[in-house]
Order: sequence, then C-alpha cells, then structure tokens
Amino acid sequence: MRKLINVFDYRELARKRLPSIAFDYMERGAEDEVTLKRNREIFARITYRPRVLTGFASVDLTRTLFGRTYKLPLVIGATGFAGLFWPDGDKAMALAASAAGIPYVLPTLSSMTLDEIATIPDVERWFQLYAFQDDSKTDELVAAVRSAGYTTLVLTVDTAVSGKREATIRHGSNVPMPITLPFLLDVLAHPHWAWQMLRHGPPRLANVDKIFGKGTAFFPDQMFKRTLSWEDVVRIRGNWPGPFILKGIQSVEDARMASYAGVHGIVISNHGGRQLDGSPSAIELLPQIAETVGKDITVMVDGGVQRGGDIVKALALGAEAVWLGRTPLYGLGARGGAGVTEILNILRQEMESTMTLLGVGRLSALQPDCVQMTGAGS
Repeated sequence: MRKLINVFDYRELARKRLPSIAFDYMERGAEDEVTLKRNREIFARITYRPRVLTGFASVDLTRTLFGRTYKLPLVIGATGFAGLFWPDGDKAMALAASAAGIPYVLPTLSSMTLDEIATIPDVERWFQLYAFQDDSKTDELVAAVRSAGYTTLVLTVDTAVSGKREATIRHGSNVPMPITLPFLLDVLAHPHWAWQMLRHGPPRLANVDKIFGKGTAFFPDQMFKRTLSWEDVVRIRGNWPGPFILKGIQSVEDARMASYAGVHGIVISNHGGRQLDGSPSAIELLPQIAETVGKDITVMVDGGVQRGGDIVKALALGAEAVWLGRTPLYGLGARGGAGVTEILNILRQEMESTMTLLGVGRLSALQPDCVQMTGAGS
C-alpha cells in the first residue's frame, strides 16, 4: 500500500476500495457541481501574510465552544449512511473524535441509533436533527436525544427538498440498496467491501426506525418538513436545554435572524455542494457574517476543507470552529476508524506547521490580516 501522507491519498484509497454506489454517494454534488468545485477552489485564492521572528516555541490549538474546551478547533460533522463505508461507521467516527478531543455530531440518518452511540464512554456527543413533517415525531426525537445525554442539538435548515444529486439518481442509491445487475457487478469488483456488508449487514436508518418503526420506507422529500420556518426554530429551541445550532446558513440576513431567534451558534454551509448548485462557498460568506453576528453567536463553517491550512484560513477569517464532512469519510472509507484518526492527526500536524510558518502561536492571534483574498471575485 502506498504511503498515506495527506487527505488526498486517503480519498484515492477510499475510491479504490468502495463500489461506485458508495463512493459517489460520499463524493458527488448536485447538478453541475459548480458549488462542490467552488468549495475547494476558493481556498487556493486565499493567501497568507506571514510574519517572522515571532519567537514562540509551540502552537496552542485548543478552542472553547459553548463552555467546553477541545483539543482542536474542529467538529466531525454529521454525515449520513456512514455504515455504507465501513461497518459501524458511526461508532468508528465517534471514537476517532473522542481520541482527538473534539465533538462528534451523530446524524438523524445514522446507521446506529443515538442510544447505541450514547453507550460509548468519553465521546462529546452532538446530534444533527432533520425536522419531520409531523411535528410530534420531531419532538419525540428531540426528547430521545435529550434523554440519551447529548450535549448539543444541531438543526439542519437547508434541506426543504433534496438537491438533484445526479450520480445518486443514476445509481438509485437508497436504503435498502437496490439489487440490480450493475450493482452486483460493481460489488463483485470490490470483494473486501462486499465481505464486510455480508458479514455485518447493509446499512440501516436506525433513528428513523426508532421513531417511525422498523422497516419504514424512507422518502426524504415526503418525510422532512418542507415548510420549516423560524417559528419551528423557536419551538424546537424551546424543547432543548443546551446549546442549539443552526446548520445551513447562507446569507448575512439569515445569520442575523438566527441571532434574533436566540440560537447559540450557526454553521455557514451549502451542504457540501449537495443541495442548491450555484450557492456561494461558506468562506466567501464568512467574513461579513462573522463581522455582523460574531459577537453574539458562535460562527462556524464547513465545505471543501482538505488541508490543515484550509482550517487556518477559515479561522483567520472569523470562524470559531471548522466542521469536517467528506474529509473524515475518506479515512473511514479507506481504513475504517484508524483512517479517521490518521486524517485528524494529519490535519493537526498541518495546522501546527502552517501556524508556525505564519508566525502565529495561538488561535486567538489568527485575524483577518493574516490572510488576503486574490484572483477573480476578490
């Protein structure tokens, strides 16, 4: 096996190990994938303004979020169907997050129940919530999350309908997975993945089964609440005693509304380019949103992060933390939980070297004047 020294190496190994129905679900975006590509390309247009002779000996990467201090300014964000990439993938991600000293966000569409993850000791557990069409089912899920001891609730607000993810449509990706001739041929070409699925069983929608009953047919555009509104935000917020985050903010106006609604934090996000193609990247929106509401609520971002330097750039532009989506999945798809841990270590090392060369020894010293935007649209 080639030496794995960066995120791109793990991505390539995951691509080789996984059948296309799995890798394309992980990797691809909506429609022409303009936003998916922009999420990554934007980082190349941000350059550093390094200072030298600063005299510090080490880099402090600790960050306090909502009263708790973490070893890194990172969050492993919610990514559904982790069991499609590795057996018990949700557990593997949670354990890797715990080892790194950062939070793990369990998705509504996880392959393990929130109760199963709650039994794992020493994991800082957050929960990502999709609001159901039936408010009583949403409230039931929130109550279960609260009872299981999760500390933070994350409401995703950018999925009134699913984006047109054409690779997924072509594959017919769903749970249960369709048994077609192209699917069978693809699986046979990836025997290690196939053996794992045979041994451990295909992924399931464990939390959906918990709330609606085992074997419930899952159609997101029918099950999730299309009419989600700020009134729903206030209602759900009223049922949750801890930190409450909105994920999927894509405008200064909505960031301001979130502040008015009393939420504790926001994640500027275009859902990894999987929803509205043509949306701006989170990094483009970050400086103005941070300037507008950063003193009132915690501002975080995701999208396109594949280097420790990307994280440093986002923090300099005003993010309090950076959420990781596909990046830990590359590690999971390549080598399971060990791969996720290795990727987090790579990002930590790259952050440390980048900040050292930038002349910055602590996160609080990362300011907008540490970077500058270049190229078209700057």
